[in-house]
Amino acid sequence: MLKMLSIILLFVINSVAIASTDSPKDIIEKRCTTCHNVSLIYIAKKSNSEWKKTIDRMLSYGARLNDEEKQALIKYLQQPE
Repeated sequence: MLKMLSIILLFVINSVAIASTDSPKDIIEKRCTTCHNVSLIYIAKKSNSEWKKTIDRMLSYGARLNDEEKQALIKYLQQPE
């Protein structure tokens, strides 16, 4: 039982570590573009609070981001290309 729990815990820790190593650009490419055209994301000029509201809305629709990824996206999307 302990061995099985250790294996499961190892997979969970590794999946969290892998998810958090994606750059904001990678997150956009892998997750946001399943529903959105990438050029529409990059041309949107929004403030910090507007991006937060937008991302929160996407999370309510089923998008999956942890808090670290969410904050990284907000910061990244406010920077000029």
